[in-house]
Amino acid sequence: MLNEHGFGKEGTGLELDLVYNPLGFHLPPSQEDLEQDYKRQLKKHFDIAFNNLYTITNLPISRFLESLVKAGKEQEYMDLLVNSFNPAAVGGVMCRNTLSVRWDGKLYDCDFNQMLEIGTDSNVPQYIGEFDKEALNNRNIQIDQHCFGCTAGAGSSCQGSLT
Repeated sequence: MLNEHGFGKEGTGLELDLVYNPLGFHLPPSQEDLEQDYKRQLKKHFDIAFNNLYTITNLPISRFLESLVKAGKEQEYMDLLVNSFNPAAVGGVMCRNTLSVRWDGKLYDCDFNQMLEIGTDSNVPQYIGEFDKEALNNRNIQIDQHCFGCTAGAGSSCQGSLT
């Protein structure tokens, strides 16, 4: 139905993007290869078109962390993320150029830190009403073990892979 209204069709300006989150305890495959496969298969079997496919790495937080713990795979998955660290992905991580703002104006370095209630560095503004571009641009970003998910393999962000 979205395609019938122009979404996902070249030249319409109506974007239709898909997001791929791998099932299980592994990193997503190549975003470019997966996008081509999905475009070919969805067109062939369902006559569906879309613009982009973004791959996202599962971060060891919330429900996914619970599933890791339940399966006894928490350490194995953390080892995978740490051993797959890609220094080339660091420059593109969202926390370097994006803030997450809670409903009441509280600032976080990223959505995942917000989920975990890890606020911005105590030496910089804590609320949007105290916004200070200079201070926030030069802040120490608050990190924890989940951050390895954004720098593993091809990297991961809301816009998909980083490298």
